[in-house]
Amino acid sequence: MKNWPKNIYIDAFKPYYLAVMILLMLPFNEAKAQQAIQFSQYFSNQLVLNPAYAGSDDALSLTLVHRNQWTGVQGAPKTTTVSGHTLFKNEHTGLGVNLFVDKINIHSNVNFNGIYSYRIKTGSKSYLSLGLSAGINYNKSDYNSLLASINDPNDPNIRFEKLSESAFQFGTGVFYKSPKVEIGLSAPILYSGSSGISEESSGNMPHYFVFARYKMKLSPSLQFSPSVLLKSKKDWPVSYDINAEVLIKEVLMVALSYRSAETLSTIVQVKLLPQMKFGYSYDIPLSEIQKRNFNSHEIMLNYIFKYKDYNASTPR
Repeated sequence: MKNWPKNIYIDAFKPYYLAVMILLMLPFNEAKAQQAIQFSQYFSNQLVLNPAYAGSDDALSLTLVHRNQWTGVQGAPKTTTVSGHTLFKNEHTGLGVNLFVDKINIHSNVNFNGIYSYRIKTGSKSYLSLGLSAGINYNKSDYNSLLASINDPNDPNIRFEKLSESAFQFGTGVFYKSPKVEIGLSAPILYSGSSGISEESSGNMPHYFVFARYKMKLSPSLQFSPSVLLKSKKDWPVSYDINAEVLIKEVLMVALSYRSAETLSTIVQVKLLPQMKFGYSYDIPLSEIQKRNFNSHEIMLNYIFKYKDYNASTPR
């Protein structure tokens, strides 16, 4: 890549073809991966879905997210994520990191990934980014903690122990961005050496994501951005999110997100400082089974240290 010209321009439709070709080359039938961690405000921090997003804020960007899922259920998932990424001065190279800490009942998971992306200009204000991630995943299941709830802890048929394992993993993705359009295709954990010590801590196949967003300027102070996220996993039906964001005076963002007949998320994000943003989401369950005490809460804090002005409405 270092022998390529500084600015590479590609016909308007070629980024889409290249993205599709890369996804078709992924080994759909030969990988293992952890269960996909679920977020509601991912469209404000797409690094959790797509390593090719690294550098897309054109500056050093740090994001903290904490999610309490199904708050009325004992042992329900709790997830904390720290993400950081930046674009180098050559405007081609992005680097980032993702740290996930996830706990579900007696099962816990720590996931750390380093991320590299390479940006190819496709126009004066558009580009295609190719991304790779690699890191370590650590799973632990503490079955000893179940002793207090067992009538006969001496039953020889019941085995109590602490299980743990560490495994290497990697993922990939592509991301296209212009002033109005964003399209991403990714497998954030394409391969994992994990053998899966529990159903909660690992799955048999990776998840694949397709994300698309279109930004419409309705007035000088109002922007409307519909988006959709498709999620796929072998032997599972394709699921989807449909999102609608309204950005008011580049300070207040309100959004609704509908997730495959499961939940309706209400999201509010406020720019506390010119480079600091706080977000909160509340997920309302839609299925009859989940309607009792299955609400979820998520908070997000994002800080962008510095960014170049490309005449865009927002540095996101």
